[in-house]
Amino acid sequence: MLWLDKLDIPPAQKVKLRECAQLDLLLTFLTSMFTYEGMDENLNTVFIDLYCSLIPDATCGVFEYKGKEYIGYATSGGLIDAYGYPVAYNLNTLSYPKASGVINGVNGAICYNNSIRRPDTILLASFAELFTLCDTAQRTFLQNARLHPIYECDNSIIQQQVEKAFEESQEGKPNSYVTKAWSKLDASGQPGLKVNYLSDYSAVDKLQYLSTYHRDLLYRFFGMFGMSYNDSAKAAQQSVAEVTSNDKSSWIIPNDRLKERQKFIEQYNRVFSHNASVRFSDAWLDAYNQYLEGGGENE
Repeated sequence: MLWLDKLDIPPAQKVKLRECAQLDLLLTFLTSMFTYEGMDENLNTVFIDLYCSLIPDATCGVFEYKGKEYIGYATSGGLIDAYGYPVAYNLNTLSYPKASGVINGVNGAICYNNSIRRPDTILLASFAELFTLCDTAQRTFLQNARLHPIYECDNSIIQQQVEKAFEESQEGKPNSYVTKAWSKLDASGQPGLKVNYLSDYSAVDKLQYLSTYHRDLLYRFFGMFGMSYNDSAKAAQQSVAEVTSNDKSSWIIPNDRLKERQKFIEQYNRVFSHNASVRFSDAWLDAYNQYLEGGGENE
């Protein structure tokens, strides 16, 4: 039994906990896209992408407080430009340090998640729900596929003998019985106990369809962010190139996100006199180089 099943909480909360676990995995994947170098050593750069992905304004920034640099999530400072975007921001940490009226490139550096300044929360939550539904369906299939016979006994003595026989059979011990009741005819007219089944082990072959759907979900999610998902499964109508490579559309979002972070680092260097940089992390960089080496065309 899974440890989550042992918790004394309503089933709906257990489902939410499973969704949160899926969300954490997807968020970890997404926030590992970039590597920041040359920033102040006291800055935890993980929060750049965490704030950008999760905060409703999809915006964070670096500000100075009592001589130290901090990363804070951004909220509107009140004044907006002609397009409705804030001109100044309030930057807040999860503790006390905060700053008001931060203007990008003047007294702080502002980072946007993407060019439309939207978070990833809805997308991540949607995929987390789909993965959880898929896992729940697989779990239900496995539970229902277990051979689960229930023996109909005439009395408690026979019931005890049957249960004892099952316990000893787990250790490979021989068993015997002393009552003729074990040998009575069952519903089919054959000697033995009548057996009922609460499961359908023949349904286990349907798991392959759920496994295929799970791979499709991974392929869809990874594909949006430039990463291919490779496994041994390949549909008959797919070529090897289609399964193992990415096309131009896969790199639109990653490059858009990288461009916004490059703008942020440029302002950061200007305000705080650093020589920092940002790039794709190793996994993305390797995939991007493979894409470029392939000519950047649809395979």
